[in-house]
Amino acid sequence: MTSHRSVVRMAGLGLAVAFLGGFTPEPAVNSKLRSTASTPLAAGDVAPGRLFARDAREGVAPGLVSVSNPTAPEPLAAPAVPETRRSKSTLLHVAPGSAATQLTLPITTPDDAWVMLIPKGSDAKVAEEALRDVAMFDARGLRADVRASRDGSAQLGADADRLKAEGISKPISMLRLNREMGQGLYKLQVGPKAAKVGLAVEIREPSSSIELAITPSAMQLSPEAEGYVAVELGSDVALERVKVEATLYTPRYERDRTVPVVKVGKEYRAMVSRVMTDRDETGTWMVEVHATGVANGQTFDRLEQTAFGYVVPTARIASVGRERLVRDGSGRVEALEVDVVVESQGLDRYEVTGTLVATDGKGMERAVAEAQVTDQLRAGSHVLTLRFDAGHAGLAKLGGSYALRGLQLYSLGTNTLYHRLNRGLDVRFPAVRVEELVAPKLTPALETMMREDAFKVRE
Repeated sequence: MTSHRSVVRMAGLGLAVAFLGGFTPEPAVNSKLRSTASTPLAAGDVAPGRLFARDAREGVAPGLVSVSNPTAPEPLAAPAVPETRRSKSTLLHVAPGSAATQLTLPITTPDDAWVMLIPKGSDAKVAEEALRDVAMFDARGLRADVRASRDGSAQLGADADRLKAEGISKPISMLRLNREMGQGLYKLQVGPKAAKVGLAVEIREPSSSIELAITPSAMQLSPEAEGYVAVELGSDVALERVKVEATLYTPRYERDRTVPVVKVGKEYRAMVSRVMTDRDETGTWMVEVHATGVANGQTFDRLEQTAFGYVVPTARIASVGRERLVRDGSGRVEALEVDVVVESQGLDRYEVTGTLVATDGKGMERAVAEAQVTDQLRAGSHVLTLRFDAGHAGLAKLGGSYALRGLQLYSLGTNTLYHRLNRGLDVRFPAVRVEELVAPKLTPALETMMREDAFKVRE
C-alpha cells in the first residue's frame, strides 16, 4: 500500500519545490468545500469508518512541508479495486508429527486433474522418503499413483532414465490423473514416515465447471465499518448440500479465528467485520474460504484465499475545495491550490497527496503534476493546502480546466493509508491558458527530463 508515495521518492531527485514558510493562515471552511460524507465511493476508493482517539508514537515531528513535482503526461492508471480470486482446487493438510492416516480426495473431473504432494520441511532427502510412504487409489480401489506419477513426469518433460540413474525413485510429487481413472472419492494413504514429516495435498481440476470465486467488499477494512468477503459458487450443474466456511489469518499468516458466513440471495458472505475490533493489529489480513457440497451425486471441494488491508484510523478527509489560481505580481499563474480539511482524533504526522490532471485533445485525462503536504496535527479540524507549481503543470503544454485526482490521506506515524478518493471529489480549477502559466524553476533533473522529451504527449 505504499505505491501512492511516489511523490516522496521524486522529491529526492531534486525536482521538488518546497514551501517551508510564507504560508497564509489556515483558510476558514466555506460553502465551496465539498464534503466527503455525502459522496459515494468510486472504484478503488478507501474510506475510514469510525475514528479512534489514539496518538501516534513515531514519525510525528512538527513542521509544515509542501512539495510539488512535475510528471510525464501519461494517462491515469486504472484505480486498484478489490481482486476476485477464483479456484478450481482445494488443499488438504497432514500436520507434522501426525499418525498414519488416510485422506479422501474428491475428484469430479479426472480428465486433466492433478494431485500435488508437498512434504513439509526443507530436507530434500527426508521429503523423498516421505513421498515413498504415500499411496493413492482411485474410486474403484485400484492403485493410481504409480501411473499418475509417470504421466506427470512425461507431461513435465522429466527424463525418467536420468532420474533413476541418480537414485531418485519418485522424482516428482505431481500426479496427473486421466479419464480412465474415473471420478469419485480417491483414497490417499499416508504412512507413518510421511505423517511424521507432514504433508500438504493440493487437488487441481482445471476442466471442472465448479468454481469458487471470492471478492473482498473493499480494499481496506476498519473497525465498526461493515466489511465482508463475497463468495460465489459457479457450476453448470445444480449444487446440493453446499457448506461454506471461512477462517481469518493474521498479518503473520497465523490461523486466527473463524469468520461467520451468511447467505444473501445466491451469494454467501464471510462477515469479517463481525469478528475484528480496534484491538487487532494493522496490516494485511487473509481470509480462507472453504466450500464443499455435492454436484451430480459427486462430492466437490474448493478452497481459496484473499487479502485485505486492516487499519484503525485516527483521521479522515472531511472536505475538499476552495480551489484557486494563485497569480504573481505580473498576473501570471504561479500555482494552483486546493484546501483539504482533515478531521483528526489523535496526534500524528499526516500526509495529503494529490495529482493534477489535464485533458488532452481526445478527452483523455493525463497527469501533469503531483503535490504533497505534510504536518503534525493534533485532534481537531485542520486545513492542509495542496499547492501545484504552475510551471510543472505547463510542461506538457496542456491548458484548460485542470482537475484533482488521486487524493489521499496517509498516516506517517503508523505508516498507513487512511483515506483515498480516486476522483478527488471532482474538484476542477478555473480554466487557464498555457501562456498564462509561469515558467518552471529549472533543476538539473528537470533539465534532463526536458532534454529527453519526457513531457511530450504521446498517443
